Parts: sequence; C-alpha cells; structure tokens
Amino acid sequence: MSLASRFLVTLVVTAVLPLVLYGWLSLRSMRDQIDEQVVRVFLPQLASDHAEKIEAHLQQVDQACAVVREIARRALANPSDMAVFEEQVELVPDLLDNHLDLLMLADPLGNVVYWQDGMRLDPSAHGRRAALIPENVRGEAWFERAQAERGAQFLPWGRSRYLHRGLHQRSMDPGQHHLGIVLDVPQPTGPPGVLFALLRWAEVQRIVDEAREVLVDRAQLPSAQVFLVDADGIVCAHTDRARYGLPVTPADFAAHLQGATASGRCAFATADHEHWRAGFAPFGRGARGFVLGVVAPEAELFAPSDAFARVWLLAIGFSVAVLVLWSLLASRTIVSPVRALVAATRRVARGDLAVAVAARGGPELGELASSFNLMASELAVGRERLASAEREQAWAEMARQVAHEVKNPLQPMRLAAQLLQRARKEGDARAEAIAERLARTVLEQTDQLDRIASDFRAVAGVAPAARSTVHLDDWLEELCDQKRDLFAGKSLRLDLAADAGSARVAIDRAAMARVFGNLLQNAADASPSGVTIQVRSEVGATRAAIRVVDDGPGVPQAAREHLFEPYFTTKSSGTGLGLAICRRLVEAHGGSIHLERSVPGETVFVIELPLAAE
Repeated sequence: MSLASRFLVTLVVTAVLPLVLYGWLSLRSMRDQIDEQVVRVFLPQLASDHAEKIEAHLQQVDQACAVVREIARRALANPSDMAVFEEQVELVPDLLDNHLDLLMLADPLGNVVYWQDGMRLDPSAHGRRAALIPENVRGEAWFERAQAERGAQFLPWGRSRYLHRGLHQRSMDPGQHHLGIVLDVPQPTGPPGVLFALLRWAEVQRIVDEAREVLVDRAQLPSAQVFLVDADGIVCAHTDRARYGLPVTPADFAAHLQGATASGRCAFATADHEHWRAGFAPFGRGARGFVLGVVAPEAELFAPSDAFARVWLLAIGFSVAVLVLWSLLASRTIVSPVRALVAATRRVARGDLAVAVAARGGPELGELASSFNLMASELAVGRERLASAEREQAWAEMARQVAHEVKNPLQPMRLAAQLLQRARKEGDARAEAIAERLARTVLEQTDQLDRIASDFRAVAGVAPAARSTVHLDDWLEELCDQKRDLFAGKSLRLDLAADAGSARVAIDRAAMARVFGNLLQNAADASPSGVTIQVRSEVGATRAAIRVVDDGPGVPQAAREHLFEPYFTTKSSGTGLGLAICRRLVEAHGGSIHLERSVPGETVFVIELPLAAE
C-alpha cells in the first residue's frame, strides 16, 4: 500500500471505525428499547387494558340482566304485574339504550310475554323485527337448556334470527352482530321462565376502535390494527370491518391466539412478506371466551431507529469524505518528498548517478534525502571503479580464451613445420610429402582459427545483418533440406512437422541458419551412434514457436543452468560459445531460446520469434 493509503487507513481505523461501532451500538440499543417498550410492554399491555374494558362491559351487562331477572321473577309469579315489569325494565340504566338490542321474556310454557328491541336500532324497521319474534319459544334449544340448567347461559357470537333475515350472508356491520345471554327465571312452583337478551356488539367494537386510536394518536402507528377473535380463530371485531367473520391469518399467528392462556406477544409475516409484531390478551371463557389482538408493522415500529440509521449513515459518509480529503491534503506534504526520492531512484536505476534530491519534508525525510544523495555519489565512484575492473577482467579473460583457443591450431602447425625442417636437414626423401602435409595442416588450422575468430565476433554482439519477412513453415522446409545435405553421410535423421500455417516472421536467414546448425551439431555430437531430430512449428497470438526435439541421451542436470553461458561446454573441444551465440542471435531478433525438457530419449529446445506485421 502507498503511504497515502496507509495514512487514510490509519485515519479510518482510528476515527471512522469507532464512530461506526458507536453508531451500531446506538442503533442496537435504540431497537432494543423500542422492542422492550413497544413490542414487549406497550402492545401486550394495551391489549390487556382493553380486554379488561370489554370484560367489564360484559359484566356490567350481566349485572343489568340479573336485575331484570329479579323483576321478571315477580312479574311471572303474578301476571297482573306485567305492566309494572315493563316500567321497571325501562328504569334499568342504559339497558336498552346502550347495552341490549333485544330483551325477551318467556313464561314456563315458552309463551313470549314480553319483548323489546334496543333504542339504537332503526325505528322504521321495528315492524319487520316484530314479525321475527315468535309467540312461543318452547322448542328452542336455549329455552330448554335454561329450564334444565340453572344460572346464566351464553350463546355464540353472531347474527340473530330474531333481529335479521338472511343469516347465511356475511355482514361487516358490527350492529348486526350480537352476543346472546339466557337466564332462568325461577318460579315458586313448577319450571322456571326464561329471560333472553342480545348484547349490543357495537359497544364492543367501540372499545376496539378506541384501542386503535391510542395506537394511531399516541404511538404514531397509522397501520396498526386491533381485533377480537373467538376460540375458533374467527374475527368477531376488527378495526377493518372487511375482516368480520373471517379466520385470522396467517396460520401460525392464529395458532398463537387460539392457544393463548395469558397476555403475550409474537411476530409473524404476511403473504406479501411484510413483517408484523403483535400483542394479545385472552379474557372470558366458553362462548364468552375471546382474545384481543393488537398488531403493527415492523416498518412503523422501528421507523425512528431506521430514520436515525439513515442520518447516522449520512453522517458517517460525510465524515469519511472529510477524512479522505484531509488525508489527501495531509499526505501530499508527506508523499511529495517520497515521490521525489522514487523518481531519483528510478534515474539511478537507469544509470544516472548524478542525481541529487532536495532535503525537505521534515527531519526524517530530510535525513533520508541526504543519505540518498551520499549513496548516489558513492555509487558513481564505485561504478567507475567497477567498470574499470570489469574492463580489465574482461580483457584478461578474452586474452586467456583467445590464447587458449589459438594455441590449439598452432600446435599441429608447429609440429609439422619442425618435422619438415628436420627432414630437409637430414636430406630425407619424404621431405616433399611432409611439406604437402604441412600445407594441408596449415590450411585446416587456419580455417579453425577463422571459426574461432567468427565465434568471438558473434558473441561480442554482432546484430543480424539483413532481415527479410518469410513464411515460417516454408523457410523451415528449405532450411531442413539444406541441413540434410550438410549432414549427409552422418547418422542424423531430420524430420519437419510444420503447423504454423501462414504465420510470417522477420529474420536474418544466415543468422537463424547458424542457430539451427549449432543445435543440430550439438545433437549429432551428443549421439555418435545416430540421432533423430524433429523440428516442429506452431503459432500463438503474437509469437511463433519452433521446437527442436532429438532422441539423444539428454543434457546432464548439472549442465542445464549453464548451457547458454559463454565458454561453457561439455565437449572435449570447442570454444563453448555455440549456445551463447544462439541466444545472442535469437534475442537480437526479439525472440528467446530455452531448454524446455531433457530426459534420456527426448531433449526439447524451444525458439520463440515475434510474428511479423501483416
């Protein structure tokens, strides 16, 4: 990483990371508080409070009905007091005004001796309701059960056939739903009479609506819902009237409500993957057993923490931007001297040792600049000394190699000359034959001296003289034909596997022919008993490859690292410059040569050359 990047990372780690950590802990704490105060406390408590209100309302109705029961007991005992009964019933507070929508009294024989509908019902429909009231209820199940059992009996929630027709139709009007109460009216002798009442359900719906108003006004939860369900999971009251009479969904949430024995909370997801939280409180039992539920979407419950999270993320983003800008400005002062040192170092790497760096950037960087300048000056002095020493060593090595290589051809010439001189001095008749052999030896060894001079000239870096663009496969075929003629009579077989297609390369034909000649000669020298060599060509995206594969004994492991070094050879004769010359010539063409693989029976040299432009 660059110095500026490290400086920025340091600022982020020391400043932004604690800020992010603090923000994350704050958000977690806020969500925990909301969960504790709203989800765990507020929702269940709200459900419990309003469940108690509904239960208190039902008990108030029960008490009013108990008072009417006592009045009815006296009226049934003395039928002449029925007018008094009607007057006294109207004196019971809120009985027919707010609590009941129907009050009906039947004598022990089931004859309906009194009935009255609620004051809140539509007065114009009174006649229609009167037509629904039977004259005798003896065959009704609730009547018979009330006579057989003592105490209050409760009828299931729903619509009553004594007030409404078309009971098979689902109604979304709370005023058309009731909760039935049946009380036996004891008589001094004989079976009891029966008091029948239908509790006004709109009052229960009013309490449910009040609970939602608390959620909307105080808790700012506009999508919150409050509802009442019975033991079967059917909605009996709901702030959304369209849900009346429908089962609670989803199923897992309904299971929570139906199995509730105490107030609690739960979470659920709707079919459209919206997440909700709920509080609930059960109350009553039997036909009067209900569960009050309060639900609100998590999106609204956690809206404050989400809003805080957005503000916090913006604050963090702004802080990061400020820190980045500050780090860039601050690091420029630090990085500028360092970049000057980097530029000076690159100049030194290119060989410019006369460079000097201004000592700035504080004591540390100033000291570094001074040390760099001192190093550059010492390197300049050292380079001059090293260059001088290398030149002297190179000349000495060259002189030694030239002396060694020239000495070998001179030795047979000297011996032949001494032999000719001795023969003439002694008058030997073979003097002419010896002179002829001396001349032949001189010619052979001067050819050897010429090859030695050519090798030294090639290794000195003579570039290819003239290049021409050729089709690689055509040129290889021509070259292989020439080399077959050159090695005719020797145990060498040369095959070509051309697969470069129309690929073209720019080469010096003579120079590259010498490269192949050296590789073929080395393979032939390594296998005196005979060798098969295959030349393969192939083409890539930008380069062509030529593989020279022989089935000779292979290159020894110890010699592989030094194959292309000057003066290195595994032969008993030669200059050791063959492969070094090959590498010089191939690299002068912009290519490369290397030993790819060597095992007994397979040695592979690879030559890569750049493709010529079309």
